[in-house]
Amino acid sequence: MQPATKSVLVYDYTLRIFHWMFAGSLTGALGLALLADEHSRLFSWHMLLGIIAGFMLLLRLVLGFVGSKYARFSRMPVRPSQIIAYARGLFEGGARRYVGHNPGSALAALAMFLTVPLLLATGLVAGREPWEDVHGFLGYALLSLIGLHLAGLAWHTVQHRENIAAAMVSGRKVGLPNEAISSAHPGWAVACVIGVSAWIGGLLSNHDAAGAKVRVPLTGLTIELGKNEGGEPKREKEKRKHRDGHER
Repeated sequence: MQPATKSVLVYDYTLRIFHWMFAGSLTGALGLALLADEHSRLFSWHMLLGIIAGFMLLLRLVLGFVGSKYARFSRMPVRPSQIIAYARGLFEGGARRYVGHNPGSALAALAMFLTVPLLLATGLVAGREPWEDVHGFLGYALLSLIGLHLAGLAWHTVQHRENIAAAMVSGRKVGLPNEAISSAHPGWAVACVIGVSAWIGGLLSNHDAAGAKVRVPLTGLTIELGKNEGGEPKREKEKRKHRDGHER
């Protein structure tokens, strides 16, 4: 006789916190890229949020190796046979239900994890051809991945009658007792929140709004937050042109 399924703990506090902080910083960065004028002071927050998203991704990658069971990359069902079987099930209406990531969400997550570092790298040199166009293309590619991910969440909710998005809040999904993780690890979550908050606080305190630059904590790296053209921040270039015009 099969054990009865019930609500079991799948995602610990740390994974849930990082998930929402990563999603929030990405949403803010993408929203500002689409809505804010690229030469306004507000646009510097597009880059600041992108840097925060990159930091959160770095920590998520650490969790992928040493985190709880369903946070680990080794648990992601991305073998070709698993992907093919899952895709076939989608079309036939009988896709297997996974307690952790399913092949679709796992592929979407890995694709985002690859796209975000490329976005950060090209964003640092945006304004120099051809990197500005590449950065824009990657931004829309990331938006497409997020759209596909949300569509997959909606499909799962309808197909399996389970609000999968709520699972990343409560940490619980329907499963067998032996599929649950042993603990939500609140101690690790508190330590990580303190560390992340300190890092973000350091980043914001090192933000020079007037000079449109920021020094990234723990790296010694200073990043220009203005749009670069030939190595010179665009805001400074415009000021120099204005001064030159008056001098003439």
